[in-house]
Amino acid sequence: MSIDLSGTMGPTASRVFGLAAIAGPVLLLGSTIAFISENGINDGVIGGMIGIWSTFALAVAFTGIYRMIEPAAPRVGPIFGAIALVGFTAGALFNLQAMYLAAYGNDLLTDTMNGALPDVPAITFFAFLPWGWLAPLSFVATGILLWRTRTAPTWSAAMLVLGGILFIASRPARVAPLAIACDLALVLALAPIGWAMLARRRVVADVMPSTASS
Repeated sequence: MSIDLSGTMGPTASRVFGLAAIAGPVLLLGSTIAFISENGINDGVIGGMIGIWSTFALAVAFTGIYRMIEPAAPRVGPIFGAIALVGFTAGALFNLQAMYLAAYGNDLLTDTMNGALPDVPAITFFAFLPWGWLAPLSFVATGILLWRTRTAPTWSAAMLVLGGILFIASRPARVAPLAIACDLALVLALAPIGWAMLARRRVVADVMPSTASS
C-alpha cells in the first residue's frame, strides 16, 4: 500500500516535512546512543542536546503527517495533531533536564515529586507532567489513526504504535535496550513516510509548470 499525498502538500512542504520525518527518529536514536555512552538514559549533556534536536524535528514531522491525515479525519486529526505538538514540546523540557542532571546532579522532577526541594513549589510538577506522556501517547494514537484512515501502510502504522509502547516502557525506567528498540521501531515507522513525502515532492516538481520562485 502506498502513501497518498495527492492534494495535501506542495513541493516545499513535502521537502520540509519529509526531511523532518526522517531526521526526527534518527536523531532520537542518536540521542539514546549518546545517553548510553554518558550516564544512562535521560542523563547526559550530549544526549540531551541531540534529544532536543529530535523533538524539533518530530514536531515538524508530525505537522506534516497530520496534514496527510486531515482530509480523511478532519475532526479528530487536528486535535490529535495539537496533542502531539504539546507532547514534543514537553519532550524538549525532559531533554533539558537530562543535561542539567548530568551537569549538576539535580533531577528537578524527581526531587519535586519526593518533596526534596522545600523551596520549590509542588506545582513545578506540572511543567513536566502530564504533558510528557503526550509524546508516546501521540505515537500510539497517530499509528492507529494512520491505520484507520489508510493513510500509511499497515506495517508502518504498527511500528509507530510499537514505538509508543516501547517509549513508555523504556524512558521512565531508563532501560537502555528497550529505548534502542523503541527508537529503531520509530525509524522503521517514520523514515518510509518521510521518504514518500520527498518522493511526492519530486513528482510534483516534475509535473508542475515552471514558475518564478518567491
